[in-house]
Amino acid sequence: MLRCLTLVLFLATLVYSHDPLRNEYIRIKAQSSGMNPSIEVPKTRRTLSVKAADQAAIDPNLFFPPLPGQSNNDFHPQLRAIPNENDTLYYYSWHIHSYFFHENANVTARALAIRTEFMKYFNIEKCLGNCFMGGIFDNCTRMCVWDPVMGVDGPHPYGQWGVYLPNELLQDTLAWMSENHGEFEVLFHPNTGLMVGDHDSDRRAMWIKQTVPLDLDFLRWLQCKWFGCSDRF
Repeated sequence: MLRCLTLVLFLATLVYSHDPLRNEYIRIKAQSSGMNPSIEVPKTRRTLSVKAADQAAIDPNLFFPPLPGQSNNDFHPQLRAIPNENDTLYYYSWHIHSYFFHENANVTARALAIRTEFMKYFNIEKCLGNCFMGGIFDNCTRMCVWDPVMGVDGPHPYGQWGVYLPNELLQDTLAWMSENHGEFEVLFHPNTGLMVGDHDSDRRAMWIKQTVPLDLDFLRWLQCKWFGCSDRF
């Protein structure tokens, strides 16, 4: 008993002895201009989820048209002018992507079983026609799922199944996916007309579980090829 009490007192002394050193360090750090840099306030911008009444946001002249021979499924609608930092960024819709290793039959079966349950829960069907971004851009009128992709597709490095998601259903689908994603990584990304930043987890993309290394260089190349190069996205 005495040994235990002695040990406790010894440890308490060690903890206490560090307090003055810590306080001295904090005081010196505060007094030193070199060790006390000014805190940079992060820049924020206004965002707005687009509804049918937002006429300023849904003006088709704000976007590049499809190139000859392209449908709205072949490319991401891209803003003609990159918004400034003080401009409102409009969110037109969202996509969900759930990733799986398509070369493994058991993994693929489990991933597609979650897809089936998702479709049942939200009472949705497969996307038809040119359904990509919604609104003025194509014929998307409600949430739907695309056919699963068994391999590389654009920036996506392996198998995935995807969802077209209207803004008003983001909360419900995010809640369902957070509970039911299983072993699979899930990407939620907005569609703003700035395709690189929409897929970038350092910008606007959100992940459940962990990130998958998307090929953002492919999207940068595509942006340069179709719309002109820009570091602002």
